[in-house]
Amino acid sequence: MSIPIEEKVPSARANEAVVAVGSQGSTGFQRWLRGPEPDLRRPFGKLRWTLAIPAGACTLLAALLFSRVIDCGSLDAGWTITFPVNITIGIVLLLLMLYTTGAKAFKQPRTHAWRNRNSLISLILLLVLAGYFALGAASLGPIHGIDLGTFTYTVQTLDINLLLILVLVAVLVGLALMRSAIAGAALLVGFIWWGCSIDGFGWQSFVDLFTSPSGGRFLHEMVPPDWSYFGNVINPLLLTIQTAILATLIGIVGALPLSILAARNTTPHPMFYNVVRSIVNTLRAIPSLILAMVCITFVGLGPVAGAFGLGIHSLAVLTKLFAEAIESVKPQPIEALRATGANGLKIFRWGIIPQAFPLLISSSIYYWESNVRDSTVVAFVGGGGIGFVLQANLSLFEYAHVSVIIASLVLVVILLDRMSDYIRSRVL
Repeated sequence: MSIPIEEKVPSARANEAVVAVGSQGSTGFQRWLRGPEPDLRRPFGKLRWTLAIPAGACTLLAALLFSRVIDCGSLDAGWTITFPVNITIGIVLLLLMLYTTGAKAFKQPRTHAWRNRNSLISLILLLVLAGYFALGAASLGPIHGIDLGTFTYTVQTLDINLLLILVLVAVLVGLALMRSAIAGAALLVGFIWWGCSIDGFGWQSFVDLFTSPSGGRFLHEMVPPDWSYFGNVINPLLLTIQTAILATLIGIVGALPLSILAARNTTPHPMFYNVVRSIVNTLRAIPSLILAMVCITFVGLGPVAGAFGLGIHSLAVLTKLFAEAIESVKPQPIEALRATGANGLKIFRWGIIPQAFPLLISSSIYYWESNVRDSTVVAFVGGGGIGFVLQANLSLFEYAHVSVIIASLVLVVILLDRMSDYIRSRVL
């Protein structure tokens, strides 16, 4: 017998009232035994056995292969993989062009690709880039190509366990994309397990932190600090702060215009978005220490090389953070300004900056604090500053001086943190 809608609602409310009264009168242990409410239990509903069984089997087999309980051995391969990098990049760009533009053009030939200005510009730029990389070391008039060499990799032995694990991981990824909770959990646990499987890592590593005799001697030699050495720390410490300020300034000045091109809602063309994002991701992948070493070859040893290395890395990271802040703004003020006839500059000034300004300031201050710490490490490669003094004292086993340097660094970082908190409270 069907129940009218007006009768269903009171009954549902009555059930909710009964559940609420029951939960108030029961103990915490009884509520835990009863399980979550239906709304909370919904994400953990019934298992889809068609996905759960293969996911569980793949997980178990991958664990046995990884722990070498099942050892399939290895094969002597002796394979050599060789291909020209320039031609490969050109082919990849052409495939990217076919994937992003060609597929949509065949699906919607009247409304896309050949009649879309943005798509035509993307096609032309991709073709130019593909042709430039395919040019290699040759020259075409005033245009000189760049030779990226030939990639060569030799596979001496083929680990069958590793190959089987890769196949099982690919299957688990496919099951996770089909919303298999077991496959997703297995991938997460396996990723953590693989990360913790470093040679020599174990419970004994934590025990050695507290029972190692060499560590005890090191700490014993650091105290008491030789505070008479503090006069030699002041100038390098100030130089470290100066390096961090200059690096942060380089990052902010460069990141502001690049973030406009790297944000989806402000970029003038999708090609600018893709190119800037690719450059930023490439620079972010290079550690600031390596960038400082590269800058030393251009400007020589000293704090300027360290500031440039940190500045380039700051530019890449801040561009990403600024672009995400710009993309997070609400579209309503922008649409209102556009309706009044405001141009792009006014829309950016009055519609985007006021909303993104708190995040821009917060990211800039945070990365300034980070550069103060990183400039100490950059100094190890000749960047100057407190890190150079720290390295010299560590090499001479002057641990009483090292403790003074570390204490000074900790004090400076604490003071900068308090100052940045005050600036955030006043600005934000």
